[in-house]
Amino acid sequence: MKELKTVLFIGAGNVATHLSQAMQNAGLQVMGIYSRQSHSAQLLAKKLSCKWGNLSQIETKDIDLIVVSVPDHALTPTLKLIPPSKALLVHTSGSVMMEDLKSYSQKIGVFYPLQTFSKEKSLPFSNIPIMVETNKEEDLKPLENLAERLSEKVFRINSLQRKRIHIAAVFSCNFTNYLVHIAEDLLEKEQIPFDVIRPLIEETAEKLKEIRPYHAQTGPAVREDHETMQNHLNDLDDTPAYKEIYQLLSQHIIQSRKKENNDKL
Repeated sequence: MKELKTVLFIGAGNVATHLSQAMQNAGLQVMGIYSRQSHSAQLLAKKLSCKWGNLSQIETKDIDLIVVSVPDHALTPTLKLIPPSKALLVHTSGSVMMEDLKSYSQKIGVFYPLQTFSKEKSLPFSNIPIMVETNKEEDLKPLENLAERLSEKVFRINSLQRKRIHIAAVFSCNFTNYLVHIAEDLLEKEQIPFDVIRPLIEETAEKLKEIRPYHAQTGPAVREDHETMQNHLNDLDDTPAYKEIYQLLSQHIIQSRKKENNDKL
């Protein structure tokens, strides 16, 4: 079983920024950062004290692991630019099948950290779930060992499972954040500070550590308080998009309660 000691990153975005630094801190030698955005590659490489370049300058000699961390739509064009290599080739996407890499290397896999990343905010990797997958059994344990050097939460997950996890992540993270953005916008229109609602948001997340989401649900839709809901809808007449979202989510909350009650009959 060969230990992964050297790594090359293709991409210099949010995920690559956090993951490359975490791998370096775990003892891997980051050999280079290559990106369509040369400036981004240069900035990240400076932090890591390694080579950098654009996608036409990729060097794969003496590399154990190549991590391709680019937007999904850019994955295939990027893979076509990577020179042939004996390195294990992995992507970090939540929604792309591992098999999509098979035309570009004999040794392929996935290294998917499940978290929302921003370059501006540092995160400890120890609590970030990492999902690993490889096409060859001989590569799975080395990749898993690497993940365990970064995180206490490592899972062997296949591509179909990972796609479902990614959908769940979009609902629980991306959509939730957009709903908070709506809340912020509604408050700003009335010159109300966001801090008014911040403790509520924090308690909503905190409560989920102890209570399942279904049982933690509160609000007028759970109570089927149609009078309050109609008043809210009337107040949202000036923002039809927000009104539509309010109505749709309220309907789904009510329907989920009725389904639960019917299932108990």
